Amino acid sequence: MFSFLVDCEQEGENGIIAYKGKADSGGLNMAQFEPIKVKKLAEEVGQHIKRSIFDGTFLSGEKLPSEHDMAEQFGVSQITVRQAVRVLESAGIVYTKQGAEGGIFVAEADTVAVSSYLSDMLRLKKVTQSDLFMSRFVFEPDIAAMVAAGWQEGDLDALEENIQLARTAFEKGDPIATRMCNLSFHRILCAITKNPVIIFALNAVFDVLEENVFALKLPENMIRDEIVEHEILMEKMRARDTDQIRVEMQKHIQKIHEELRRQQSMTER
Repeated sequence: MFSFLVDCEQEGENGIIAYKGKADSGGLNMAQFEPIKVKKLAEEVGQHIKRSIFDGTFLSGEKLPSEHDMAEQFGVSQITVRQAVRVLESAGIVYTKQGAEGGIFVAEADTVAVSSYLSDMLRLKKVTQSDLFMSRFVFEPDIAAMVAAGWQEGDLDALEENIQLARTAFEKGDPIATRMCNLSFHRILCAITKNPVIIFALNAVFDVLEENVFALKLPENMIRDEIVEHEILMEKMRARDTDQIRVEMQKHIQKIHEELRRQQSMTER
Protein backbone atom coordinates (compact mmCIF):
# COMPACT_ATOMS: atom_id res chain seq x y z
CA MET A 1 0.00 0.00 0.00
CA PHE A 2 2.70 2.47 1.02
CA SER A 3 6.37 2.31 0.00
CA PHE A 4 9.46 2.74 2.16
CA LEU A 5 10.53 6.36 2.49
CA VAL A 6 14.29 5.68 2.55
CA ASP A 7 16.38 2.79 1.27
CA CYS A 8 18.38 2.47 4.41
CA GLU A 9 17.59 3.91 7.84
CA GLN A 10 17.98 3.09 11.46
CA GLU A 11 16.00 4.63 14.27
CA GLY A 12 18.01 6.09 17.14
CA GLU A 13 17.42 8.26 20.19
CA ASN A 14 17.80 11.51 18.26
CA GLY A 15 15.78 10.49 15.22
CA ILE A 16 16.34 8.52 12.04
CA ILE A 17 19.90 7.88 10.87
CA ALA A 18 20.10 7.81 7.07
CA TYR A 19 22.89 7.61 4.51
CA LYS A 20 24.14 10.97 3.31
CA GLY A 21 26.91 9.65 1.06
CA LYS A 22 30.27 7.84 1.08
CA ALA A 23 33.83 9.03 1.61
CA ASP A 24 37.09 7.23 1.08
CA SER A 25 39.51 6.99 4.02
CA GLY A 26 42.68 4.96 3.56
CA GLY A 27 41.12 2.77 0.93
CA LEU A 28 38.03 2.13 3.09
CA ASN A 29 34.57 3.34 2.14
CA MET A 30 33.24 5.19 5.18
CA ALA A 31 29.52 5.93 5.13
CA GLN A 32 28.66 9.43 6.26
CA PHE A 33 25.44 9.79 8.24
CA GLU A 34 23.31 12.65 9.39
CA PRO A 35 20.24 12.59 11.66
CA ILE A 36 16.86 13.22 10.08
CA LYS A 37 14.52 14.70 12.64
CA VAL A 38 11.42 12.66 13.41
CA LYS A 39 9.29 15.76 12.80
CA LYS A 40 10.59 16.04 9.24
CA LEU A 41 9.99 12.35 8.60
CA ALA A 42 6.47 12.65 10.04
CA GLU A 43 5.77 15.45 7.56
CA GLU A 44 6.91 13.21 4.71
CA VAL A 45 4.72 10.37 5.96
CA GLY A 46 1.80 12.80 6.13
CA GLN A 47 2.42 13.92 2.55
CA HIS A 48 2.40 10.29 1.34
CA ILE A 49 -0.89 9.61 3.14
CA LYS A 50 -2.43 12.81 1.71
CA ARG A 51 -1.40 11.87 -1.82
CA SER A 52 -3.03 8.45 -1.39
CA ILE A 53 -6.24 10.19 -0.33
CA PHE A 54 -6.16 12.85 -3.02
CA ASP A 55 -5.47 10.36 -5.83
CA GLY A 56 -8.46 8.25 -4.78
CA THR A 57 -6.58 5.27 -3.31
CA PHE A 58 -8.58 5.91 -0.12
CA LEU A 59 -12.06 7.45 -0.40
CA SER A 60 -14.09 9.55 2.04
CA GLY A 61 -15.16 7.45 5.00
CA GLU A 62 -12.73 4.63 4.15
CA LYS A 63 -10.51 3.17 6.85
CA LEU A 64 -6.76 3.59 6.50
CA PRO A 65 -4.26 0.89 7.54
CA SER A 66 -3.47 0.84 11.26
CA GLU A 67 -0.56 2.84 12.69
CA HIS A 68 1.34 -0.44 13.09
CA ASP A 69 0.75 -1.47 9.46
CA MET A 70 1.64 1.98 8.09
CA ALA A 71 4.80 2.04 10.23
CA GLU A 72 5.87 -1.25 8.67
CA GLN A 73 4.99 -0.13 5.14
CA PHE A 74 6.81 3.20 5.50
CA GLY A 75 9.70 1.66 7.41
CA VAL A 76 9.37 4.10 10.30
CA SER A 77 8.24 3.97 13.92
CA GLN A 78 4.61 4.09 15.05
CA ILE A 79 5.41 7.35 16.86
CA THR A 80 6.32 8.93 13.52
CA VAL A 81 3.08 7.70 11.93
CA ARG A 82 1.09 8.91 14.94
CA GLN A 83 2.58 12.41 14.58
CA ALA A 84 1.68 12.45 10.89
CA VAL A 85 -1.89 11.33 11.61
CA ARG A 86 -2.33 14.04 14.28
CA VAL A 87 -1.35 16.74 11.78
CA LEU A 88 -3.76 15.34 9.16
CA GLU A 89 -6.51 15.13 11.79
CA SER A 90 -6.03 18.76 12.82
CA ALA A 91 -6.29 19.71 9.14
CA GLY A 92 -9.62 17.86 8.84
CA ILE A 93 -8.27 15.32 6.33
CA VAL A 94 -8.65 12.24 8.56
CA TYR A 95 -10.36 11.44 11.85
CA THR A 96 -9.84 8.71 14.43
CA LYS A 97 -12.36 6.51 16.23
CA GLN A 98 -11.81 4.45 19.36
CA GLY A 99 -13.17 0.99 20.15
CA ALA A 100 -13.60 -2.29 18.29
CA GLU A 101 -14.77 -0.52 15.14
CA GLY A 102 -12.21 2.24 15.54
CA GLY A 103 -9.21 3.26 13.48
CA ILE A 104 -8.09 6.05 11.17
CA PHE A 105 -10.64 7.17 8.56
CA VAL A 106 -10.68 9.58 5.63
CA ALA A 107 -12.82 12.57 6.57
CA GLU A 108 -15.71 13.80 4.48
CA ALA A 109 -15.00 17.13 2.80
CA ASP A 110 -16.50 19.94 4.86
CA THR A 111 -15.79 23.51 5.89
CA VAL A 112 -14.99 22.83 9.54
CA ALA A 113 -11.22 23.24 9.25
CA VAL A 114 -11.46 26.40 7.14
CA SER A 115 -14.19 28.05 9.22
CA SER A 116 -12.30 27.13 12.41
CA TYR A 117 -9.20 28.82 11.01
CA LEU A 118 -11.18 31.94 10.03
CA SER A 119 -12.83 32.00 13.45
CA ASP A 120 -9.44 31.81 15.18
CA MET A 121 -8.06 34.58 12.95
CA LEU A 122 -11.11 36.71 13.78
CA ARG A 123 -10.45 36.29 17.51
CA LEU A 124 -6.78 37.11 16.97
CA LYS A 125 -7.89 40.18 15.00
CA LYS A 126 -5.95 39.06 11.93
CA VAL A 127 -9.28 38.79 10.07
CA THR A 128 -12.09 41.26 10.64
CA GLN A 129 -15.85 41.15 10.14
CA SER A 130 -15.27 43.72 7.40
CA ASP A 131 -12.94 41.27 5.64
CA LEU A 132 -15.67 38.64 5.68
CA PHE A 133 -18.28 41.04 4.29
CA MET A 134 -15.87 42.25 1.62
CA SER A 135 -15.38 38.67 0.39
CA ARG A 136 -19.15 38.41 0.08
CA PHE A 137 -19.36 41.75 -1.73
CA VAL A 138 -16.81 40.51 -4.27
CA PHE A 139 -18.31 37.07 -4.95
CA GLU A 140 -22.04 37.00 -4.18
CA PRO A 141 -23.30 39.41 -6.88
CA ASP A 142 -21.77 37.15 -9.57
CA ILE A 143 -23.06 34.04 -7.79
CA ALA A 144 -26.59 35.50 -7.80
CA ALA A 145 -26.23 36.35 -11.50
CA MET A 146 -25.02 32.80 -12.24
CA VAL A 147 -28.09 31.34 -10.52
CA ALA A 148 -30.41 33.82 -12.26
CA ALA A 149 -29.02 32.81 -15.65
CA GLY A 150 -29.05 29.06 -15.13
CA TRP A 151 -31.69 28.00 -12.59
CA GLN A 152 -33.91 25.07 -13.50
CA GLU A 153 -37.36 23.96 -12.39
CA GLY A 154 -37.39 23.43 -8.61
CA ASP A 155 -34.03 25.11 -7.95
CA LEU A 156 -35.57 28.18 -6.35
CA ASP A 157 -38.09 26.36 -4.13
CA ALA A 158 -35.72 26.16 -1.14
CA LEU A 159 -35.10 29.92 -1.36
CA GLU A 160 -38.86 30.62 -1.34
CA GLU A 161 -39.28 28.33 1.67
CA ASN A 162 -36.40 30.06 3.44
CA ILE A 163 -38.04 33.48 3.03
CA GLN A 164 -41.25 32.14 4.54
CA LEU A 165 -39.36 30.68 7.51
CA ALA A 166 -37.58 33.99 8.06
CA ARG A 167 -40.84 35.93 7.93
CA THR A 168 -42.46 33.54 10.42
CA ALA A 169 -39.51 33.87 12.83
CA PHE A 170 -39.65 37.67 12.53
CA GLU A 171 -43.38 37.77 13.22
CA LYS A 172 -42.77 35.65 16.34
CA GLY A 173 -40.31 38.27 17.58
CA ASP A 174 -37.21 36.07 17.27
CA PRO A 175 -34.48 38.24 15.70
CA ILE A 176 -31.70 35.65 16.09
CA ALA A 177 -33.69 32.91 14.33
CA THR A 178 -34.62 35.43 11.64
CA ARG A 179 -30.97 36.39 11.06
CA MET A 180 -29.95 32.71 10.91
CA CYS A 181 -32.64 32.16 8.26
CA ASN A 182 -31.40 35.20 6.35
CA LEU A 183 -27.84 33.86 6.34
CA SER A 184 -29.14 30.46 5.21
CA PHE A 185 -30.68 32.16 2.18
CA HIS A 186 -27.16 32.88 0.96
CA ARG A 187 -25.98 29.32 1.68
CA ILE A 188 -28.86 27.96 -0.39
CA LEU A 189 -28.04 30.38 -3.20
CA CYS A 190 -24.45 29.07 -3.29
CA ALA A 191 -25.68 25.45 -3.23
CA ILE A 192 -27.80 26.03 -6.35
CA THR A 193 -24.62 26.73 -8.37
CA LYS A 194 -23.50 23.13 -7.69
CA ASN A 195 -19.95 24.52 -7.82
CA PRO A 196 -17.98 22.81 -5.01
CA VAL A 197 -15.42 25.64 -4.73
CA ILE A 198 -18.11 28.30 -4.32
CA ILE A 199 -20.04 26.18 -1.84
CA PHE A 200 -16.97 25.29 0.21
CA ALA A 201 -15.42 28.78 0.29
CA LEU A 202 -18.56 30.78 1.03
CA ASN A 203 -19.94 28.28 3.55
CA ALA A 204 -16.74 28.71 5.57
CA VAL A 205 -17.45 32.45 5.67
CA PHE A 206 -21.11 31.87 6.61
CA ASP A 207 -20.06 29.49 9.40
CA VAL A 208 -18.03 32.25 11.03
CA LEU A 209 -20.76 34.85 10.51
CA GLU A 210 -23.25 32.54 12.20
CA GLU A 211 -20.88 32.10 15.16
CA ASN A 212 -20.79 35.87 15.52
CA VAL A 213 -24.44 36.63 14.83
CA PHE A 214 -24.83 37.95 18.40
CA ALA A 215 -21.94 40.40 17.92
CA LEU A 216 -23.70 42.33 15.15
CA LYS A 217 -27.00 43.51 16.63
CA LEU A 218 -29.06 44.70 13.69
CA PRO A 219 -32.00 47.05 14.34
CA GLU A 220 -35.39 45.41 13.91
CA ASN A 221 -36.16 47.39 10.78
CA MET A 222 -32.92 46.18 9.13
CA ILE A 223 -33.74 42.54 9.92
CA ARG A 224 -37.16 43.06 8.30
CA ASP A 225 -35.53 44.80 5.34
CA GLU A 226 -33.25 41.77 4.81
CA ILE A 227 -36.34 39.65 4.17
CA VAL A 228 -37.81 42.24 1.79
CA GLU A 229 -34.50 42.46 -0.07
CA HIS A 230 -34.41 38.67 -0.41
CA GLU A 231 -37.87 38.84 -1.97
CA ILE A 232 -36.55 41.44 -4.45
CA LEU A 233 -33.63 39.15 -5.27
CA MET A 234 -36.07 36.31 -5.89
CA GLU A 235 -38.09 38.51 -8.24
CA LYS A 236 -34.97 39.37 -10.27
CA MET A 237 -33.88 35.74 -10.23
CA ARG A 238 -37.16 34.43 -11.58
CA ALA A 239 -37.02 37.09 -14.31
CA ARG A 240 -33.43 35.98 -15.09
CA ASP A 241 -32.38 39.61 -14.82
CA THR A 242 -28.65 39.04 -14.32
CA ASP A 243 -27.64 42.70 -14.48
CA GLN A 244 -30.16 43.97 -11.96
CA ILE A 245 -29.64 41.10 -9.54
CA ARG A 246 -25.95 42.00 -9.34
CA VAL A 247 -26.90 45.54 -8.37
CA GLU A 248 -29.47 44.38 -5.81
CA MET A 249 -27.04 41.91 -4.20
CA GLN A 250 -24.33 44.58 -3.95
CA LYS A 251 -26.78 46.97 -2.26
CA HIS A 252 -27.99 44.20 0.05
CA ILE A 253 -24.51 43.26 1.33
CA GLN A 254 -23.23 46.86 1.38
CA LYS A 255 -26.12 47.91 3.64
CA ILE A 256 -25.20 45.33 6.31
CA HIS A 257 -21.51 46.16 5.94
CA GLU A 258 -22.15 49.86 6.55
CA GLU A 259 -24.15 49.04 9.68
CA LEU A 260 -21.26 46.90 10.92
CA ARG A 261 -18.80 49.74 10.35
CA ARG A 262 -21.14 52.16 12.15
CA GLN A 263 -21.30 49.87 15.19
CA GLN A 264 -17.56 49.36 15.18
CA SER A 265 -16.87 53.11 15.05
CA MET A 266 -19.20 53.65 18.04
CA THR A 267 -17.38 50.92 19.99
CA GLU A 268 -13.98 52.51 19.31
CA ARG A 269 -15.03 55.93 20.63
